[in-house]
Amino acid sequence: MFGKRKKKNEPEQAAEPENIVFEKPEDIIACDNVSFTYEFISDEDEGGSEGGSKEDRKNKKSGDSDNIKYIRALDGISLKVKRGEFLAVIGRNGSGKSTLAKLMNALEIPTEGTVVVDGIDTSGEDVEWEIRSRVGMVFQNPDNQIIGATVEEDVAFGLENLGVPRDEMIPRIAEAAETAGLSGLLKTEPHALSGGQKQRVAIAGIIAMRPECIVLDEATAMLDPVGRREVMKVASSLNKEHGITVVHITHHMDEVAICDRAIVIDGGKAVLSGTPRELFSDPETMRSFGLEVPAVTALVYELRKRGIDLPKDTINIREGLEVLSGFIKEKALPECSSEEALKAREASRAAARDGYAFRLGMNSVEVSGVTYTYSPGTPFENKAIENVSFTAGDGEFVGIIGHTGCGKSTLVQHLNGLLKPDKGGFVRIGGSKMIDANVKVMRRHVGLVFQYPEYQLFESTVARDVAFGIRNDGLTEEETAARVDEALRLVGLDPAEIREKSIYDLSGGQKRRVAIAGILVMKPGILVLDEPAAGLDPAGRDEILGICRKLNREGGNTVLLVSHSMEDVARLCDRILVMDHGRVNMFDVPEAVFENEEELVAMGLAAPELAKLFHRLNEALPEIHISRKIYSVEDAVDEILSLCGMDEGSDSDCGSGSDKSAGEVPEVTGL
Repeated sequence: MFGKRKKKNEPEQAAEPENIVFEKPEDIIACDNVSFTYEFISDEDEGGSEGGSKEDRKNKKSGDSDNIKYIRALDGISLKVKRGEFLAVIGRNGSGKSTLAKLMNALEIPTEGTVVVDGIDTSGEDVEWEIRSRVGMVFQNPDNQIIGATVEEDVAFGLENLGVPRDEMIPRIAEAAETAGLSGLLKTEPHALSGGQKQRVAIAGIIAMRPECIVLDEATAMLDPVGRREVMKVASSLNKEHGITVVHITHHMDEVAICDRAIVIDGGKAVLSGTPRELFSDPETMRSFGLEVPAVTALVYELRKRGIDLPKDTINIREGLEVLSGFIKEKALPECSSEEALKAREASRAAARDGYAFRLGMNSVEVSGVTYTYSPGTPFENKAIENVSFTAGDGEFVGIIGHTGCGKSTLVQHLNGLLKPDKGGFVRIGGSKMIDANVKVMRRHVGLVFQYPEYQLFESTVARDVAFGIRNDGLTEEETAARVDEALRLVGLDPAEIREKSIYDLSGGQKRRVAIAGILVMKPGILVLDEPAAGLDPAGRDEILGICRKLNREGGNTVLLVSHSMEDVARLCDRILVMDHGRVNMFDVPEAVFENEEELVAMGLAAPELAKLFHRLNEALPEIHISRKIYSVEDAVDEILSLCGMDEGSDSDCGSGSDKSAGEVPEVTGL
């Protein structure tokens, strides 16, 4: 795929003698005892700033300024990336993964130690071009990377910077587009593409420059299930078919499962390394680093804890189907395999759930015939949503899912008056229609938390930022402080410990919680969250979603959650609203929605991993009545043990002894 590189304005060189063979180093990237320290100005009047040139930052000494603070992102890390390897880099938020990625591409240089790329030390003078022509970077948000008016122009951008002649550029663009699966879209405007397609455009732009290695820094974090699959298919093809080294930073363990090797970063150090099978075989160790294992692996692990001898390195649905169908076929009892026994198990699990009874009230939301058109009457006119109608009950937890670009974010911005529907549609909050005269009042009742809410933080301290929304409410200083402390406690933060901290001193998860506290301080009855867990590690995700669940079940808040995670909405939500190309396709309980697996896939979605596994078990063993309504590891364990008369907690051999809700989320520390 790759031809010989020629740097812009590089003079022609004499041909090398044919009998000389230059050996490339086995490792495309080698980090030796690498540390990296970020610095920023802590004075509240100056704002945050990473400072200086390469040499300035390398030579900066702690204490040069009383206002400068230092954060050590990497601490003596050593690792090697073999040429042609597909490597996953995983770890909790703030562990140093993205910093490591920037060092691989010479966007940063190490404070200490060395990073060598294809034999070139990144700390050398004027080596950036050589490094970046070998290692291409694809970032998290595709919208931040695309600048061309068409796909073709965007893919050409890097080649133009390299000074590639036009007659060479055209076939390279076509080749890169074909490799990324974009051949029919070269003349398409990027705004008309899905999130997965946009990310493939970003990858195609890197491919066209013919790098030795591509680093994907959370490149699938903002994509729907189909978009994620598209990007991973391209990455796998680049690696297996074209020999490109891929370094993939991700929080999705199903993506890690297809990699050759994975490295766990924690506290700026490489703490674990091994194949995905080796790492996933020890779920407890993974969880100790704030990570998780694939749902199938977690299920097998729980069954092994109960004495069932199954391969502990089972990591995907295909393998899970093979080992579990064999076990169930051998061990299932006839009296537990009947249709009547299945109905009894499902009824028992349904009764154990904390069910919701629909009701109208001050926290109910009614959307009726809402249509919204961006840039009407112009060449850029775009009807984002059309004739959307639904009602969320008082105290209900509603999930909103759909492919990227289907209108989810446009819809939720109508719920607190940020957008106004086209003529004829309306929104009612607690029975009152949202009109111009009362939008300001309604906004106090409907708290909207945007994706990446920590980007909304701007005050000098946590307390000042949380208090911003109630600053003009006529409260005394004592009343304001009490409200702020109450909001911080609701999101699991200790006011005494955190209220006077600078927002720059917070971890990613803490920033997310402080931003949510800034909404809760206004005491909204309705909470609308647009991808609140996007980009968070598993532990951080469970913290945020646990807060949402607690506010809903204990605080009585109506919650509307936009999410790309089918697992999250399956275990949390009372009902799920499915959007497709700006319209409502389904609005039903999770069991009814996820039963339509093929229809969901056609819409760019998917069923949760365990639901897919049990759908296939049901189909593979038609003589054994196996539930298809399985979304949690607890319910999966209960179903299998009950089928085999091994249920630990039931008086009846075939009954359901599970006392855990399918919608249960892990306990949230501090709540």
